[in-house]
Amino acid sequence: MDSLIISASVALGIGLAIGLERERSQAADGSSEAPAGLRTFALVSLSGAASAMLSSGLVLPAMLLGASLLTAVSYHRSAGHDSGLTTEFALLLTLLLGALAVSQPELAAAIATVVVLLLHGKSFLHHIARRVVTREEMSEALILAAAALIVWPLLPDRYMGPLDAWNPHAIWLVVLLVLLAGAAGHIFARLFGDRLGLPVSGLFGGFVSSTATIAAMAVLSRRSAARIHGPVAAALLSSVATYVQMLLLLGATSLSALKVLALPLAAGLAVIAVFGSIWLWRSWHEARGGTEGLPGGRTFDWRGAAAFAVLFAVLQLVGAATQAWAGNEGLLALAIGAGFADAHAAATSIGSMVGAGKLEPPAAVWPVLGALTANTVSKIAASAAGGARFALPVAIGLVLSTGATWAAAWLQRLA
Repeated sequence: MDSLIISASVALGIGLAIGLERERSQAADGSSEAPAGLRTFALVSLSGAASAMLSSGLVLPAMLLGASLLTAVSYHRSAGHDSGLTTEFALLLTLLLGALAVSQPELAAAIATVVVLLLHGKSFLHHIARRVVTREEMSEALILAAAALIVWPLLPDRYMGPLDAWNPHAIWLVVLLVLLAGAAGHIFARLFGDRLGLPVSGLFGGFVSSTATIAAMAVLSRRSAARIHGPVAAALLSSVATYVQMLLLLGATSLSALKVLALPLAAGLAVIAVFGSIWLWRSWHEARGGTEGLPGGRTFDWRGAAAFAVLFAVLQLVGAATQAWAGNEGLLALAIGAGFADAHAAATSIGSMVGAGKLEPPAAVWPVLGALTANTVSKIAASAAGGARFALPVAIGLVLSTGATWAAAWLQRLA
């Protein structure tokens, strides 16, 4: 009995929430008499719950059919002054959500929340669809969706080629990350302007892939060569995410490894954060006198992403050759080889070895720093696609931060 009361209460809440939004929305649109409001939606949701509680399996389909006929009649009567179907479909969905609340009240409440948000966000969503997103951006978004949802799952997820260095599934993932980082930078820049949008997208993109983010910013800097500070700030701030993520992963795998690596990584983090902040300040003042945001042109550059994928494949081959030359006992060489592609993976594996007692904490310092240095080389190589004006400040910031990491490690060793 208690569960039925809870389900009925959830169904009533769903109907009241959706009905309140519909009645307020239609009143704001100037409708003197809403075809379906607070009471109607509440009754429909409770009807769905009652239908689901009854033992007969035909009651709910009959209720859904009846509600469909009533909404069709209501739409026909109001078609002269309201051509939308939103309220009618919301009414049918409310019936189904009321029925769902009987068996899965949490899921029904969550879906109802999304429904209310969609209904309430009508003006914002219409503004995005009609004024913000261009036709070209929509086409490119569909292409990106096809690349992620159709092409990527079909690629083989195994290593092949010379020294088994290449994984097509992983390489295509890198292409997607570069495209997504570029699209995020484009969207943030259009929404918030160059002063804030690009640096913010760079910082958050770094948690996905700092190297891919730098490659995307390099491509973007060529498109807006007159305004270089925003892409540079985004590239540098993406490396802030690298250091933060390495500290978090080491802390999750081994506190002992984190203890010996905290000072070196914190030193590198401080340097890259200061350097990135300088370029962020320059970006803020650079964009102040110009037009906010970027034009609604191309969202990403396939050629730039493909070029970076080729570079990534070459670095993977270099890493595989390094591993083959060093053997399994050459931990530093293995870490360097892995670091060309991903410093986080190398740091995590070494931290796991320390946590498992297979490696002493002091012995983890140099392999982790080696992986970080190799990853810095990859980032500098990726930045070259943006030309000297972009690559030089990015390379200086990366080299200084990596140098600070090594210097702090040496001082810690001598202390």
